[in-house]
Amino acid sequence: MMESIKIIQQALEGIPGGPYENLEIRCFDRPSPTFELSKQELYVRVEAPKGELGVFLIGDQNVFPWRWKIRPPGFINLQILPQLVKRMKLADIMTILDWNT
Repeated sequence: MMESIKIIQQALEGIPGGPYENLEIRCFDRPSPTFELSKQELYVRVEAPKGELGVFLIGDQNVFPWRWKIRPPGFINLQILPQLVKRMKLADIMTILDWNT
């Protein structure tokens, strides 16, 4: 623990001083495009490597959504796993999991 603190202190001492510089402004000359969301609910889904990626937006005629939710792909598609592994050997489960993700 003490050695970790010493390493962090040495790293902090090596950081040069000076004003803060926003590297994103320097790298990107153009501002990000903006658009107005109409007053409606939208759900968009895209096939991803581990399942379905879903984005839910509720617009209120503003640049920013009133509410938004991103449902990442993950283990939601493993709900069917009990039906897939019936009468299978234990070694086959890893093959099924690899196919499903």
